[in-house]
Amino acid sequence: LPDLPLEECAEWCAAADGAGVETVMLAAPTSPDDRLPRLVERARGFLYAVGLLGVTGERESLAATATELAGRLKAITDKPVLVGVGVSNAEQAYEATRVADGVIQGASVVRRLMESGPDAVGDYVAEVRTAIDRP
Repeated sequence: LPDLPLEECAEWCAAADGAGVETVMLAAPTSPDDRLPRLVERARGFLYAVGLLGVTGERESLAATATELAGRLKAITDKPVLVGVGVSNAEQAYEATRVADGVIQGASVVRRLMESGPDAVGDYVAEVRTAIDRP
């Protein structure tokens, strides 16, 4: 359930918790420090660190806000923190995972699927996995 505001999630979260569905909460680069613990408390599964403000899509470089926000979240939780929005290639995934526990890549996967088919997506996922496994 994307973009569910913390202040409006009670009814959904009660139903989801009762059904065993994990509600992933999003934290934005503009989230104040006093809001982050409330997002952490409510999150189930993992926290989605939105890498940058703006629309989703591929970018030339990973925004500094992506690793900054991941670091802020990692400092206050043991829950996995994944960075999404603006993580566009294997090198950016590597950069993000020096701080975060993982990445979410939508646009770069969909582009490969549309341009070259499912085998290209498999090759890309393998490339990203190899990159993030580097020391």
